[in-house]
Amino acid sequence: MAAQLRQIVSTPALPMLLFSRELNVGNEDLRAAFRGLLMKFQGLIVAELARGQDAGFLRREVAPEDAAVLLTSLVQGMAIRWSLGARNFSLIGEGKRLLDVQLRLLAAKED
Repeated sequence: MAAQLRQIVSTPALPMLLFSRELNVGNEDLRAAFRGLLMKFQGLIVAELARGQDAGFLRREVAPEDAAVLLTSLVQGMAIRWSLGARNFSLIGEGKRLLDVQLRLLAAKED
């Protein structure tokens, strides 16, 4: 996730490209390619979250698929907020902070 945030900081136009008219209306092949990449990435996150549950590190009552959506939405939401907010906060710092919050919420309760 931090790597994604670093990429966005180094390429600030990236979030706006993902929501461009070309990608969302004008080019079905491009949209399908991006959707495929996102689903592949999300699948990797789901697998890691399931492994974390199997190891007892993460709560079992949260489906790995739901947790993966929350985590990917964190990056997407932060990127949009950062872009629309004139980049007036540290995207990487704030993203890492909120990722830590989400991971603590997903963590298994200690006995």
